[in-house]
Amino acid sequence: MFAWACNNTIEPLDRENGIFAIYGFLDLKENNHYIRVKDLHAPFTKAATETIDATVTLHNLTLGTATLLESERRAHEDIYQHNFIYSDSVYADHKYKLSIERSDGVIIDVTTLTPSMPEPIAEPLNQNCYVPIEFSMGSLNGGTVELRLGLGPSANHWWGRPHILQPDDSENPTQVTFTFTPHDAMINILPFTNPSARCSQYLNTGSIYISYIHYSPGFFERIANDSFDIFESTQKFGALYFDTLAVPVDTSPVCPQDC
Repeated sequence: MFAWACNNTIEPLDRENGIFAIYGFLDLKENNHYIRVKDLHAPFTKAATETIDATVTLHNLTLGTATLLESERRAHEDIYQHNFIYSDSVYADHKYKLSIERSDGVIIDVTTLTPSMPEPIAEPLNQNCYVPIEFSMGSLNGGTVELRLGLGPSANHWWGRPHILQPDDSENPTQVTFTFTPHDAMINILPFTNPSARCSQYLNTGSIYISYIHYSPGFFERIANDSFDIFESTQKFGALYFDTLAVPVDTSPVCPQDC
């Protein structure tokens, strides 16, 4: 969401007065955060993008702190890109404001509420491959969770399609849940595998893996539903974090399924 200063505000699509395109996020599990800023009033040429008339400050509104961000310039396809760097921890469930000020006093503010970081729960553990497992995360502050199931812990292993979880249950609006059966998940991840295949053939580590991204409220929707266009996009700022959970599974043969 956007909040503009009272006196020196420009409208989000006022191209004549120049607007900054913003693209970047705060990662709760990293200490270096990169936010790209482009003055849409400047032509997309190397000479015009060599410098940028922007002072960028990150405010933690929850703590009442402010940090002036250093810029890093990189050449890309005959233009310069300007990344502003915040090198410090980002806190869960805190409100942050990114302020961009031009030398003539024009200011754009964008804000985000970082996601909470609840402990994920997967249960039951160490059961056979045909027993359903429920994954849940509670105490969410409105952000979307994007989840994938995988056969190993790294990107080189097989992973399934994404599942989008949103805390929209009227009975428990701060929690998301996802239930799966390890054997069915394995078959879906490997679509050309014989449905009668045993988990011991593919769950080599004795676990099935849950990889998830937890987004700040509204951030997933902005980046998933709207293609990014550096000439027009002005709202691609938010926060997130990644994590992977190993769920141990008993891959011993089960009868009658494996017999």
